[in-house]
Amino acid sequence: MAEETPLVDAKLPFDGSVQAGIMNPQSASMALLGFNLEEGVGADQLRTLMQTWTVLARHLTQGERIEDMEEYEMAEVPASLTITVGWGERIFTVLGAEDLIPEGLHDVPAFSLDHLNPAWGQTDLVLQISSDDPVTTSTAVRVMVRSALGVAKLFWRQNGYGHAFGAVPAGTTPRNPLGQIDGTVNPSTPEEWSEQVFIDSDEAWLKNSSIMVVRRIIMNLDAWEKLAVAQRSRVIGRDYHTGGPLSGGGEFDDEDMDAKDENGEYLIDRHSHLALAREQDGQPSDALRRRAYAFDDNFVDNPMLTSNSGLVWISFQKNPDKQFTPIQKRLDEADLLNDFVAHIGSGVFWILPGTTPTSYWGEALFEKLEA
Repeated sequence: MAEETPLVDAKLPFDGSVQAGIMNPQSASMALLGFNLEEGVGADQLRTLMQTWTVLARHLTQGERIEDMEEYEMAEVPASLTITVGWGERIFTVLGAEDLIPEGLHDVPAFSLDHLNPAWGQTDLVLQISSDDPVTTSTAVRVMVRSALGVAKLFWRQNGYGHAFGAVPAGTTPRNPLGQIDGTVNPSTPEEWSEQVFIDSDEAWLKNSSIMVVRRIIMNLDAWEKLAVAQRSRVIGRDYHTGGPLSGGGEFDDEDMDAKDENGEYLIDRHSHLALAREQDGQPSDALRRRAYAFDDNFVDNPMLTSNSGLVWISFQKNPDKQFTPIQKRLDEADLLNDFVAHIGSGVFWILPGTTPTSYWGEALFEKLEA
């Protein structure tokens, strides 16, 4: 009986109106790479890097041979590989295009409970590399990092993981390290993607782009695991096992924020994660695309704890000022989950529009600046 190797033929389109790696389901492995430009790098070198990266990413995601890559066997399994590129705000200064900075492309405001570590801070460029095979992900990382030498230097790498390929039915909402079903509310229809995630513009360089917010979130699993299931559900606002709102129903049923028990108490605590993420007093709701990955890092600092785990929390939206930031402000002020999580890293990136088979990342903007 022949061995089955489905990931050999698992290819996702690279070219399209939007970049891959946004609408696609989460993969089994992910590497998020933050780069800073080398001193003195200007528009011409950046343009060459975008051209180089586009060609390499197109070949890698399709399992195609890369010229002069001696270890080509390492890249023969596409495993649904996606490679997504983003620019930090400073890139527009390098290009002399400060007047073109997309709305919302700047640091998010400081929040009172943040414990941000500069080691996980803003960078000039970002690559999100994800696939269903860790070897494929790691190989793509090596190819993209070494191709940037002399132009951009890797500043940080954040590794994440999800369910292995085939481990859960397609469309299953992943659980985060807390065991919480995380990502129930995500865009699903073309109208929702258009309204929440992708920028609509008459300018070709801006149309179908998006803004990525990255937050590195550490979780105190030791304290969390001391809670009974009922307490965990109260903190989240959803049934811990099923993901259904505590007002009743299944995971994807609408919650009833006014539902009360026989004692007149709200079934969904007003300070639960669910309640504060929803629209309140006319403020935006949790309408954005989540694509978070879990991490488990080396544990070295505190012998009283047993883990160093959390989320590489990634979201995509049109404008963080109107989506991520108002939500996070409410969560920062009163979320019951704050006793168990802390934000230790932050970055905001413009996710460029997609490509055609003959174009490269950012081509329309470079051409606009040359006109």
